[in-house]
Amino acid sequence: MRSSWRFPLAAAITVTLLSPALPAAAKHNPDQHSQNMKLLANVPREPPFTQSDLAFDGKLAYAGNYNGFRVIDISDPENPVVVSTLRCNGAQGDVNVYGGLLFSSVDAPQTSTDPAWPQTCAGSTTTTASNPTAWEGVRIFDVSDPANPQFVKAVRTDCGSHTNTIVPDPDNDRVFVYVSSYPLGGAALGPNCVRREDGGGHSKISIIEVPLDDPVAATVSAYSLDADTEWATYFGAFTFRACHDISVFLELEVAAAACLSEAQLWDISDPANPVFLWRFDDPVVNTANVDLWHSSAFSWDGEIVAFSDESGGGGAARCTNPNDMQGRIWFLDIDDGTLMDTYKIPRSVPTTCTAHLFNFLPGTRDYVLVSSWYTGGTSVVNVSKLLAGASEAEAEVGYYVPAGPPAAITWAAYWYNGFIYTNDIPRGVDIMLLSDQARAGAQKLPMMNPQTQESIIE
Repeated sequence: MRSSWRFPLAAAITVTLLSPALPAAAKHNPDQHSQNMKLLANVPREPPFTQSDLAFDGKLAYAGNYNGFRVIDISDPENPVVVSTLRCNGAQGDVNVYGGLLFSSVDAPQTSTDPAWPQTCAGSTTTTASNPTAWEGVRIFDVSDPANPQFVKAVRTDCGSHTNTIVPDPDNDRVFVYVSSYPLGGAALGPNCVRREDGGGHSKISIIEVPLDDPVAATVSAYSLDADTEWATYFGAFTFRACHDISVFLELEVAAAACLSEAQLWDISDPANPVFLWRFDDPVVNTANVDLWHSSAFSWDGEIVAFSDESGGGGAARCTNPNDMQGRIWFLDIDDGTLMDTYKIPRSVPTTCTAHLFNFLPGTRDYVLVSSWYTGGTSVVNVSKLLAGASEAEAEVGYYVPAGPPAAITWAAYWYNGFIYTNDIPRGVDIMLLSDQARAGAQKLPMMNPQTQESIIE
């Protein structure tokens, strides 16, 4: 990114330097965990903001939350240091980084009357869907100086941005941002967020095209979902077609779209114009259970695509019975969507629990997956053993559930360069060490947006 220009940071946005977090205590640990999992450090959240997703660039982790994001130096995983904190209202703070830019999702309509700086943050608070001038979408920041993030542009998208996924196009000095959004619930129901009952149904994603040498010139277009995409109906009142999250594999030129009502695979050889390839659904993932297809990830050799269903919409106790089919991760053959197996943690959890965000370790002999489970914490599973017939308990490599205070409600859990990083709703960022042969051969990456896998690693 060419970043000789700078925009002044509004006074309403504060960038705060904090002290390093201390390593977790090694003795008298009340946490539930396998012997091969160790909590190295915790970076407490800045209350009262809900923590959301993570992105990584070199020795830096970017931790999103419902009031902006934090930049954390992870050079020493036992002593992480908060480099800066940027505060900017607007759930839910999904983050991705590329070329010195950070993209942050805003899925709650803001009182701002103009999607330009500084109105998007200065005094901005969540408003109602009836406000015709409300703003929501994707904010772009320059993070080339991690200690001093600078606002660049606020891009309005229909129905806001629940999540965003970047699709770099370096040959053309640009990046595409796939924006997933949907009109489920009043808090996220901003302008141009139309349900079927209102004469529409959304039925699309927004695609933002960002020139890297002039990100202010970002533009928005729409990709309409396949006409046969199943309609999703929730609580008997909201009917629509939309996506929750999307993962892309750049070398394979495909996208795995968790589209609420069903899982889909798209051809993205022309990233501005995705083409539907196949769909997967299962009768147990149904609207009667407030189920939705939530997120996805590819194995690094490009053979498997995993989807999760967030049974109960993220608020239900779906791990009380480890043997039922609710709130699982589904492993599919990437060629045609054939179901290979499913997985859920093999422990009964009586509180909010379902599969959430996850990724595969790059370059290991077996397929190994790290995943978050809300109050179920973080798990590591050997998917190769699962596919070979092992039970879920036999295939589980390790797990960690911090007891707190505060106790775990883990939003995101990812493997990155030798460690497991989680962003936890009440806890903030946890850094964990897995000591197990299953991690042997895992390769290091120069950066990682968990929903953007760049090249095949075998």
